[in-house]
Amino acid sequence: MTRSIAPVACCLAAACASGSALRQRADSVAAEVKVARDLNAEACAPRELATAEANLRFARLALDQGDSRRADEHLGTAAPAAHDAVARSRDCGKQAVGIKDKQEPPAPVAVSPTVTAKDGDGDGVPDVDDLCPDVPGPPERRGCPLFADRDGDGVSDDIDRCPELPGPKENFGCPWPDRDGDKVADKDDRCPDEPGSPDNQGCPRRERLIVVRRDRIELKQQIHFQPNRARILRDSYDVLDEIAQAIRDASVTVKIEGHTDNVGKRKENVTLSQARADAVKEYLLREGVEAKHLTSVGYGPKRPIASNSTRAGRTLNRRVEFRIEETTN
Repeated sequence: MTRSIAPVACCLAAACASGSALRQRADSVAAEVKVARDLNAEACAPRELATAEANLRFARLALDQGDSRRADEHLGTAAPAAHDAVARSRDCGKQAVGIKDKQEPPAPVAVSPTVTAKDGDGDGVPDVDDLCPDVPGPPERRGCPLFADRDGDGVSDDIDRCPELPGPKENFGCPWPDRDGDKVADKDDRCPDEPGSPDNQGCPRRERLIVVRRDRIELKQQIHFQPNRARILRDSYDVLDEIAQAIRDASVTVKIEGHTDNVGKRKENVTLSQARADAVKEYLLREGVEAKHLTSVGYGPKRPIASNSTRAGRTLNRRVEFRIEETTN
């Protein structure tokens, strides 16, 4: 027994260690991202900063979901991006200081012959101010392009695992799986392999097996028992479940009546009908119906609804009925 437990314990320990190591890496990347922000990376290295922050966010989300492999992939992208953001921001800061130093001495009015006129990528941002001089981008991003989002789901293509299909950021830009194609995601679908309606939690609506009347609960399918026994057959569970729900919802008192045909001894039939009524009552109690809402009685062959001279008539007489006696508040 000890030998079989040891490998499992080792695997669990390894998984915990892996998750802990990844969280330490994420904390390290987060620290470098903070340094980059302090160095004004939002202006000096917006692309690198955005990549680092987005992938760090998705890495932590993957860790929370227990997906170490995805977390490792995102951290592998976030770490170098954060490092580059810090490096570019430091260089950017040095350039700004250098330009300021040149402007301090009272030099001639013609300061550096407007090198700003050169614009290699034609985006309207001079190369001297363009952080991405070879790729067009808007002035508000210092000449760097906005990240594309082809499917318009709010997850940029650089971190979108399904860039052609819209999906939530919680699933890395991919749509949630829907095996039965009923437009209810499997994670929310109570019947993921059977198409159903969204307002029924992805399950198909089934035909009602009962009708609640003013004085009785009418059954479209009779309760079935083992022959000459009070054991309820499984094919009657669904109709009994609906009866239990109806009694709970309507808060009524119901008398459960057991009936038999006239085959056999009268006393034995009365005893069997009582046992069957009691079995139904016990089932409803297990389904949450309060005992004060239920009574049970067996009538045996005393109240036939069809002739006992035919097989079909005897089948109709072997039945359980539900009489509504009163409404309780």
